[in-house]
Amino acid sequence: MIRPLIRLFSAGSLAVFVFAAAPPPSSTAVDAATAEDFGRNVQLAPFVVRGEKIAISIHARTKSDRRYATEFAEEVVKVAFETMDNKSTGAGLVIVGREGEPHPVVMMRKFLAMADAGQLQPGVAELARGLDAKLTTWKSTLNLDEKSRDAEREGPNITFDQIVPALPVPLEGVAAKLYQLAWDEKFDEARLAARMSTLTIADLESSLFAKYDWVFYLPPRNAFDPVIDQIVTEVMKHEKMGLLKRAAIRSAMVVFKPAIRKSVEGFRKGMLYMTVLQARSGWSKDDIKALTGAYVQVLMPDFKFNDGAEQTHERIMAAIEKQKTKNAEYAKDPFVVPARLATFDAAAYARFVGDYGKLEKERKEKQAKPSRALLYENEAWLWQYRAGKATRLYPAGERLFVSTDGKLTVEFKLDEHGVVTAAEERRVRYRQTFPHPAVEAKKK
Repeated sequence: MIRPLIRLFSAGSLAVFVFAAAPPPSSTAVDAATAEDFGRNVQLAPFVVRGEKIAISIHARTKSDRRYATEFAEEVVKVAFETMDNKSTGAGLVIVGREGEPHPVVMMRKFLAMADAGQLQPGVAELARGLDAKLTTWKSTLNLDEKSRDAEREGPNITFDQIVPALPVPLEGVAAKLYQLAWDEKFDEARLAARMSTLTIADLESSLFAKYDWVFYLPPRNAFDPVIDQIVTEVMKHEKMGLLKRAAIRSAMVVFKPAIRKSVEGFRKGMLYMTVLQARSGWSKDDIKALTGAYVQVLMPDFKFNDGAEQTHERIMAAIEKQKTKNAEYAKDPFVVPARLATFDAAAYARFVGDYGKLEKERKEKQAKPSRALLYENEAWLWQYRAGKATRLYPAGERLFVSTDGKLTVEFKLDEHGVVTAAEERRVRYRQTFPHPAVEAKKK
């Protein structure tokens, strides 16, 4: 479980700079100048997929950045096109960031901080709520700063802040406008703060990105290098490693960094894939997230190093087709939050109390523990994991329980004689059955 650490800047932590000179130029004039300046670095990158001509706009300021972004985008958009069964991927723009420039999330946070401090124009602050929700969504997608769904382990404290420098993000709505303003002000913090303080709702509704169906910000290729160092340090701290182990891991990192880079690239490609599908597929966010997970999983290092580009693409499409089938099956029986029973007889649920799953020993534990266990303590039912805190459950049917937040259900299975044989744990797009009584884990 990763504890929430991310916080927006407090009102007192942001220095707002106001120019005493002439007022800023009109929005129309600024937008025209920004469009001309920004447009100089935008070029089309055409390619063909299954006989269909596709073109992506690439904004890059060096030849190497353009080459990298073009190859990166072509690979991902090809997969998105085939995922949607040849449906148009739309007009897209990929923007490659430059080293030393602030990440779009930094601009978003500045805007949010000014909204909290009452330093924006009337009505504009309300638009900050959408940005706040967007940040929350991204953190949820990355499974950062929130409780782990597994609830089996306490993991190292990897936070959203650590990942941000390397985080690719879609630019839409207010986020897109803020990036344009930052570009126009040459990413100068003081000038950008002054511009933000004068923004009107009409200013935020205009955008030089309006002609694109999706816009994607891609951080510099090497932006993850310092992030890797932070994550390794955090993992070693969490594991309480001694000096010798730390030295050994740092030496091993020289060997494993190529694999880590591959993982990072897989993640970045997954974010672009998700962006295109959200803009063009018409599928639900949950369906798209599941498809993205299937795509990224194939891109993760398997240390076989024997796949060519064509073989990898075939494995990607096979995994995606398998997930599309799962999505269709899930649509037939989606997770529905059941209502708690208003009245019930607690004694009727006594037969479900006990151990479920596999009996295994944890590190430094002498006694084997089950994967799951239903406890009844102080007139409350608790769904206990092998490690970690228990989840409180409430009766929702004759054999069904639901968690406090409604995100988890546990249904108990009976044989023809009414004997309890298993418990089915279920969340959105997750279903796992644990046998009862718990069985001994097979020795490896």
